[in-house]
Amino acid sequence: MKKNAIRLICLLIFVCVHNDICSQIKHIFGKVLDEKNNPIEFVNIYIKGSIDGTISNFDGTFDLATSSTDTVIIVASLSGYEQYSITSAVNKLDNITIILKYQLTYLDEVTVYAGNYQLKTASTMEQKNAVDLVTTAGSEGDLYKSISLLPGTQASGTDGRLLVRGGASRETQTYIDGMHVLSPYTASTSNFSSRGRYSPFLFEGINFSMGGYSSEYSQSLSAILPLETKNESKITKLGLDIMNVSIGGGGTKSWNKGSSSLNLNLTDLTLYNNIFSPSIKKYWNKPYQQLSAQHQFRFNLGENTYLKTYFAYDKTTFDITETKPFSNTQRDLNYDEDNLYINTTFRKKYKSGLNFFSGIAYSSNNKKINNALILNDIYSNKEKETHIKLKAEKRISNLYKLELGTETMIRRFNLHYTDTTNNIAQFNNSITGFYMSNNFNITHDLFLNLSSRLEYSHLNESYAILPRIALNYKLNDLSISGVLGMYQQSAENENLMYNQKLSSERNTQSLIGFYYNKSNKIYRMELYNKAYNDLTTNNITSQGSGHSRGIDLLFSDTKFLNNWEYMLAYAFNDTKKMYLNFDQKVIPPYVTKHNASFTLKYTNYRIKSIIGITDRFASGRSYDNPNLPGNMNATTPYYNSIDISYTFLANKKIIIYTSFSNLLNRDNIFGYNYNSEINQQGVFEAYPVKLQQNQSFYIGFFITLGKNVAYDVSNF
Repeated sequence: MKKNAIRLICLLIFVCVHNDICSQIKHIFGKVLDEKNNPIEFVNIYIKGSIDGTISNFDGTFDLATSSTDTVIIVASLSGYEQYSITSAVNKLDNITIILKYQLTYLDEVTVYAGNYQLKTASTMEQKNAVDLVTTAGSEGDLYKSISLLPGTQASGTDGRLLVRGGASRETQTYIDGMHVLSPYTASTSNFSSRGRYSPFLFEGINFSMGGYSSEYSQSLSAILPLETKNESKITKLGLDIMNVSIGGGGTKSWNKGSSSLNLNLTDLTLYNNIFSPSIKKYWNKPYQQLSAQHQFRFNLGENTYLKTYFAYDKTTFDITETKPFSNTQRDLNYDEDNLYINTTFRKKYKSGLNFFSGIAYSSNNKKINNALILNDIYSNKEKETHIKLKAEKRISNLYKLELGTETMIRRFNLHYTDTTNNIAQFNNSITGFYMSNNFNITHDLFLNLSSRLEYSHLNESYAILPRIALNYKLNDLSISGVLGMYQQSAENENLMYNQKLSSERNTQSLIGFYYNKSNKIYRMELYNKAYNDLTTNNITSQGSGHSRGIDLLFSDTKFLNNWEYMLAYAFNDTKKMYLNFDQKVIPPYVTKHNASFTLKYTNYRIKSIIGITDRFASGRSYDNPNLPGNMNATTPYYNSIDISYTFLANKKIIIYTSFSNLLNRDNIFGYNYNSEINQQGVFEAYPVKLQQNQSFYIGFFITLGKNVAYDVSNF
């Protein structure tokens, strides 16, 4: 069976390459310009109804190869511009000039940029698509790792989760099509990083807001990641991806008023551990395995009317031998997790200008761990959430837009832990909210948002009013933005099971940002302050407090040299909190005061290559050293990782992607565990907390089967 599968894959690749070589090729040369005659790069140019396509270079030029001989329709598209098309006989197309017009920015599309990164929208503040994200060195094809290179984020710990502006990973929440995701990360152990459950290729819009976000969103103290799937997919396509850690495939069946997309993936680290990590394979009794499936229906029910359903399921299992530091005690940690996420959304834009949205989402995460903490114990945790949401918005006049919304999150938590006794904790927690947002276009360049959210928590029977004000002023190529708002998030479930009357944790956020964006250059500077209140303390009360403040800098130039682009990001953060086990304000163990990253990318479509390198630095983390007086009294060595990636566009149907992390094999340390007993020298011995493996290597083949636009690796 394995030999037959390999032969079939090789045959598919051979057919793709053979067809490309043997066909009668006609080259259509041209150039893409904007309305001011400036060249535009990364424009997708293709022949409609075929796989023939290319992307414009840094100087706007392109070379479109086709085997067509009849009349064709050439389409040119890029986010932020109106789509261009021309119909002509192939033999009459030579040295064509394509002029793309900017999409009109209506008054209701003005964005307050403070704390916001729009990774793929009509905004020119920060334009990236899924290919940009995963071809950035250090991303390892993971959405959250890509975002962690932005200023304001911090080098993640051993769990690999996103840390933003002094906040714990739980303070960042993910939404898909406006609906909350309960568990966005895959499983991880104490020294094995998790990844995002969802591929960036599934989403059309990726917006990341690290503070001052809209009152529409709830239950987050640091950041919001809203992900938007496509409303329509008009192309029937099929794709296959083969990596050294996984194999997957799927596609889309399109019809007149809708489409159905399916994607399946199997991750198995058996081969990877045997070849690339032989030193650790002895610890894996059963290597990490995950089976995942995603499906989406999209229906066009009429003009500007869409109904979508999204389904995602994954099952994760592994068995690993863990040894307790400073003892010979071992246990075989057996992990079994099932995660389900379903949402259905309806959107309609009426001729009156009213936009209506409704959605419902269901999340379920079940974990069972044998030998979780000690030998022969059993840990079982079941979490469920139902999210219901309604919202409507309408521009009342050219100067004013009103948005109203309401939602309910119904959560269920059940924990069962067995060692020598049975321990059961369970509760339900429903959160209901209503928000109103008032958007004022005071002048063409001055925008004001006044909004507020009323929220009720059924568990502790408390109300909260969370106001927000945001202001944005644009002066030529410079934008100045400011936000002041209040936000809250329920206490952690592990604390609520001891005291269900804990207050929601709150903070007041103030941000001011300066943004310069001209041509290919982007400069950003943001200053922020977060004042925390009602944090959970060690006696399980809501008496904790703290602050997080700092400055984020970003410098980016996509054309500083031919085919070269760079991004330099730096963040300074000062965070201290009195929370959990600390009776005074200390620097939390996950916070790094200084974070910097330098990303360099070389893109040359003539040689069909994208090469990336990223250098990531972070200052050390605070930790408790029992040999010294005080709390959080020592700092780990600094963090550094140099990562490289190479993407080869081997064929219009084949993309080869490779990445290598921590090129210099630096031994990064994230903290220390200490022996509970003093040794003969009167010292508590330390054991470093590190990743199970310092380096990782990925190689993947992404194959498009059937008709599709060029270099589209998205199965959805």
